[in-house]
Amino acid sequence: MKRILIYTAVTAILASSCSLDKTPYDALTNESIDNTPGALDALNKGNYHTLKGWVENWHRVTEYPGDNVSLSGTTTDNLFYNYNYQRIVSNGRVNSYWANSYKIIAGTNHLLSRLTEGENDENDQIIAENLYLRSLMYFYLTNVFGRPYDQNPQATLAVPIKLKDDPFEVLPRNTVEEVYKQIETDLLKAESLFKSYKSSIYASVYSTQALLARLYLYKGENDKAIAYANKLIESGKFSLLTTGNYGNLSTAAPENNPENIFAIKFVKDIDYPDNGWYTIGSMYASVDGSGWGEMYASRSYLENVRKYPEDVRYKMIKPVVSNANELHAYYVTDNYKYASVIVTKNGTDYTYIESEGAAPKTLIKESNGAGAYQYYINIEGKKRTALIDQKLDDRNGYLKYYILKCSGQEGQAHLWSPIISRLSEIYLIRAEAYAKNGNTAGALADVNLIRKRAGIPDAGLWTAANLDGRTALDVVLNERNLELAWEGHRKFDIFRNGKTLNRQYPGTHIANENSFLTVAPNSKEIIEFIPEQQIVLSNGILKQNP
Repeated sequence: MKRILIYTAVTAILASSCSLDKTPYDALTNESIDNTPGALDALNKGNYHTLKGWVENWHRVTEYPGDNVSLSGTTTDNLFYNYNYQRIVSNGRVNSYWANSYKIIAGTNHLLSRLTEGENDENDQIIAENLYLRSLMYFYLTNVFGRPYDQNPQATLAVPIKLKDDPFEVLPRNTVEEVYKQIETDLLKAESLFKSYKSSIYASVYSTQALLARLYLYKGENDKAIAYANKLIESGKFSLLTTGNYGNLSTAAPENNPENIFAIKFVKDIDYPDNGWYTIGSMYASVDGSGWGEMYASRSYLENVRKYPEDVRYKMIKPVVSNANELHAYYVTDNYKYASVIVTKNGTDYTYIESEGAAPKTLIKESNGAGAYQYYINIEGKKRTALIDQKLDDRNGYLKYYILKCSGQEGQAHLWSPIISRLSEIYLIRAEAYAKNGNTAGALADVNLIRKRAGIPDAGLWTAANLDGRTALDVVLNERNLELAWEGHRKFDIFRNGKTLNRQYPGTHIANENSFLTVAPNSKEIIEFIPEQQIVLSNGILKQNP
């Protein structure tokens, strides 16, 4: 069957009878399900397994269009179009994301069609888990292919809502409002049906509440977002990692991270026996000889995360040093290229020679108020931020600041279990909702909780007196950028808040004549084209985004 709109979940069940960590068995037919002990549980686990094929392109369509990444070269891989906003209808990455999303939806629909609510606890649990999984798919599909909720949700189109177990059913696109309503309905039902908590690698009442909190935040229903954030925070089920253990976000098995609410489990030495050449993290870094290492932390993110040397989130980035004996002050030119001068350190000052025979100059330094300094250089009549590093390796002139957040789980080079929801996001959901409700004190308290955990000293915390023209919402969104980078939030955070994406920094997104250095929230480019293959398969029932 060639249809890619959906797949039946019963022709290839990729799950084990007792653990996600085991080698899967396959091929349960419709006829054999009712007579096979454990078949429904296997189908359920199969839906989790299918998430592993979904999550790679989920990351590329959500994270690459943000402002935390900088690609160092052009490529024929269609991920380039996700990154540079040069949208094409034949993008294979986008088509795969669509197809895998509907494959999971088909799997959940099949299970939901075979179970009746209230028969027993086991069935209610499976129903709840699959309502969550289906909602998760629709949430991201709607935000990738539909406009933000505040942009006329009654009239703008999202994706088709498929609820039946029929692989040949072809439906038109529903509105953004209709899909959000379906998500809310499913999640509220799921919340009432969960009977047990298995761990953070399975759907649970907590992951459902986390997605509801996010859904209400995106809809602008701030009181409901706060209420659901409070449920999770007050449950006592999850706790923030300590400052010293922050690296466990990447390196610990996901179920062993007390902060995780829901993560997609990848298994050491099984999912990526080659250490992960074709993984999310392999694009961001080369680790132990594995990985392309071609997309780096953006200059804007680097300047943000390095304002306080104590910020442990910078440890998720590894500058690739080519000469440890040479210090450089790296800055960005007017045409968004990296440049540098060699500097010599004298106490807290750095001096450099601007031209041969000239007297030494000193970098401008400004206190960050917490015992450290930010440095600037006057070049070509402009004061520019300077980052001090040992001489760095580069690719095509783009400095190699490897991103390690998506690599290194349990010591394997590019193993990573992507996090869908964690407790720090919940605090920041509450902070954003507080800010929008005018509760500045509450918003800053939640932001400061996350900043203190990151290791930022008290002098770097926010008060109503030191906002210096910023709003509480500005502070929250900045903290979301720092804390949730490379977890699939940033693009949505910018556009759903009516902000303009600023990509005025080095990277090959500036390589085209019509490059997008900024992207306005009302731009047609903020959403992906519906894959042309899906439109053809629908016989034109699906309508294209403008």
